[in-house]
Amino acid sequence: MRTRMHTVMARGALVVLAVGSLAGCGGVAAQPEVIAGAVAGVRASSPLAGIQDDRVYQVPVAEAESRVQTMVRMGARIIRVDTRWDLIASRRPTNPKDQNDPAYDWAAYDTIVDAAAKRGARILMTVWGTPAWAADPAAPRSTRFPDFSRRPRRAGDYGNFAYALASRYTPRGVRDWEMWNEPNIPLFLRPQFAKVRGQWVNVSAGTYSAMAKSFYANVKQVDADSRIAGLVTAPAGDQCPSSCPGSADARTSPSGFLAALSTSGLRPPMDVVSHHPYPITTPRDTNFAGSSYRDLYNLDRFQTEVDRTYLRGKRLWLTEFGFATRKVGEYSLFVSEAEQAQYLQDAYRRVRPNGRIGMFVWYFLQDNAAWGSGLLQQDGTPKPAAEVFSLPMSLLSSAPISRGGRATLVGQVRTTRRATEVTVQLRNDDGWTAVSRVTTGRDGSFAVTVRPSVTTTYRATWTGDVPSGTRQTKTSWPVTVRVT
Repeated sequence: MRTRMHTVMARGALVVLAVGSLAGCGGVAAQPEVIAGAVAGVRASSPLAGIQDDRVYQVPVAEAESRVQTMVRMGARIIRVDTRWDLIASRRPTNPKDQNDPAYDWAAYDTIVDAAAKRGARILMTVWGTPAWAADPAAPRSTRFPDFSRRPRRAGDYGNFAYALASRYTPRGVRDWEMWNEPNIPLFLRPQFAKVRGQWVNVSAGTYSAMAKSFYANVKQVDADSRIAGLVTAPAGDQCPSSCPGSADARTSPSGFLAALSTSGLRPPMDVVSHHPYPITTPRDTNFAGSSYRDLYNLDRFQTEVDRTYLRGKRLWLTEFGFATRKVGEYSLFVSEAEQAQYLQDAYRRVRPNGRIGMFVWYFLQDNAAWGSGLLQQDGTPKPAAEVFSLPMSLLSSAPISRGGRATLVGQVRTTRRATEVTVQLRNDDGWTAVSRVTTGRDGSFAVTVRPSVTTTYRATWTGDVPSGTRQTKTSWPVTVRVT
C-alpha cells in the first residue's frame, strides 16, 4: 500500500506528515502523524558507538586487518583494544620511554592502529597487564588469578611505558586512553585488600592512584590534548555483611573503589570516568535498595556517587557492556539471540538522552569458549544483534500511550559518516509500509515522534555505502508502540 508523504524542511529538521489509510497491528490507524527531526528534550547526537574484540591483537596481521574491517562495517566508530603492557614489554627495556627500545614489540598494535586509521575509525587503548619483571614481589602469585594481575613494584614503570606508547601512537591518531582495566577486582589488579590491625582494608585504590598519576602525567607530556579515562570499574564487588572481604583477593565494589580513590592524598587526575555497567538482570526500571552493583539500570546511582567526589561533573565512558546468549562460568545471566538484539536496542534508548555519556562500547565482537556476548557466534555467523548494532532504534519511553498520544522513537545509522536518510516503516497485514523518510544528523542520529491510534509496530531501514565496503541495507529490530 502506498502512502503520500508531504515533506517540509524547517531550520535543518525534516518534518513529515503521513496521510492516508495505514494498517497497524491490531487495527487500522487513521491518518497517523509522524514528525521527524529535532524533538524537544531529546539529545540530537548519540554516544560514540564502539566494539571491543578480545582477539584482534593475538591473530596474524591479515586476520587482524579483517577483524578491524568487520567492526567498522558493523558501525563501530571506535574500537576498544586491550593494550597489554606485559606482552609488548615482556623484557625489561633499557630506555623505557624510548619507543624504539629493542625490548618493545609493537607489531600487533601497529597493524590494528593503521587498519583503523585507514577506515576512519578511532582507537581506544586500554593499557593494562603487569610484566613479570615489573611485578611487586610482595604481591604473591595466585592459583586463581593470572600473573599479569600483580601490581607493579614501581608505579613509574607503568608511566614510562605510557610515554613510549603515546609517543608511538599519538602521531598515528590515537588520542583516547584508559588507565588499566577493572582495577577494583583481583582478576586485573592484586591485592585488593590487606589486613591492618586485624581488619581487612582496601589497598588497590592506593596502588591504582599511583599508577594513574604516573600514566596521566606521561601521556600528557606527549599529547596535552589526549583524552584519558580513569576508574574503569567492574560493576560488582563484595559487600558487608553478606560478603565481607575475607582475603586479599576479594572484590572491591565500584562505589567502594570510587570512595577510596577520592580520599585525600590519592585523587588521581582523569579527563573522563569510565565504567563497565554489565547487567545483573534483564532490562528493568526498578532497582534493589542497598545494592552494591552498578549496572546500566541503576547508572544514575553511580553518577550521583561520582558527583559526590572530586570527579564531579566528569563525562562518562561506558566501555564494556553486553548480554551473553549462553551461560558461562563467570557470568550466569544469559538470554536468547532475539532477546540480545532487543536488549541492545533498549540499552541504546537508555544512553541516548544522557548528555554525560560520551562513549558506549559493546563487549565483544565474537564468542569464545569462555564468554558469550559476541555479536558473532564462535564460528563467525552473525547473530541478530550484529544487524541491530548497525542501526538501533528504540522507544524513548517503554510506557504505553493513550489513544491520541505521542511516542518518540530514537535511533542511529552507525554505518554512515555523514547526514543520511533513513526510512521508518510500520507493519500491517501486507507487510511493511513506509511512513516517513528522515534526515539524520552527521553522526546518523535521528528522532521520530509517532501518534498511532492503535498499537503499532515500527522499524527503520537504511541503504547506503558502509565504510570501506559495498552498498548495503541495514534494518533495526522492530519496536512496538502500545496504545491503551
